[in-house]
Amino acid sequence: KASTSLGTGVDAVIVNSGGIRASIPAGDITKRMLNDVYPYDNVLVRMDVTGAQLLETLEASTQGIPEPIGAFPQVEGITFTLDTSVPYERGEQYPDSTYHAPAKPGSRVTITDVGGKGFDLNATYSLVTLEFIANGGDTYYCLKEAASRGLDRMSSNVRDTIGDYLEDGLGGVVPERYATPQGRITILGQ
Repeated sequence: KASTSLGTGVDAVIVNSGGIRASIPAGDITKRMLNDVYPYDNVLVRMDVTGAQLLETLEASTQGIPEPIGAFPQVEGITFTLDTSVPYERGEQYPDSTYHAPAKPGSRVTITDVGGKGFDLNATYSLVTLEFIANGGDTYYCLKEAASRGLDRMSSNVRDTIGDYLEDGLGGVVPERYATPQGRITILGQ
C-alpha cells in the first residue's frame, strides 16, 4: 500500500510533537540520546481509521496553531495543509479532556493524500501511532473509537524501534534528506 519505509500494508504514521522531548545533534547517536528524545515507554500500535476520523484527528491536533501545542502531529505517509487564517471552531468537549472536537472538520485542514493515494473521507487507512494517541491522549480522542475496534501492538517501545530502524533500516547513518523539511505539512496564514 505505502512506501517500504512504513512497512507492509501501512498507509500512515502519526506521533505527537509533545512526545518528542529532545533534538539529536549531528554525529553519533547513543541510546542515551534516544532516551532523551523518547523518555516515555510508549509502544507503537497499528489500527484502521476512516478518512473522516483521520481528518478530525488532524483538525483537532492542530487546533492551537499558530501557538505551539504538544499535540501537533508529526506525520509520514500523509500530506496535508493547515490554514491558520481560518479560526478553529470548537465543537463538543471530548470526554475526560480539556480539548474540544472540531465543529467543522476540514475547515482548517485539507488532506491531499494518504499512503501515496488521493484522500477519501470514506476510505479506511492503516495507521501506526503511539498507544497513548490511540487511547485518545492529548487532542486525539477521535482515535479512541477506532482503537476500540482493535489494534495491533507493534513494538516493545518507541526507543527500541527507532534504534532498530537507525541501525538496520539506515545502516547506522541518517541520510542528508532528513536534514530538511520533508514537505508533508504546509502551514498557511502565518
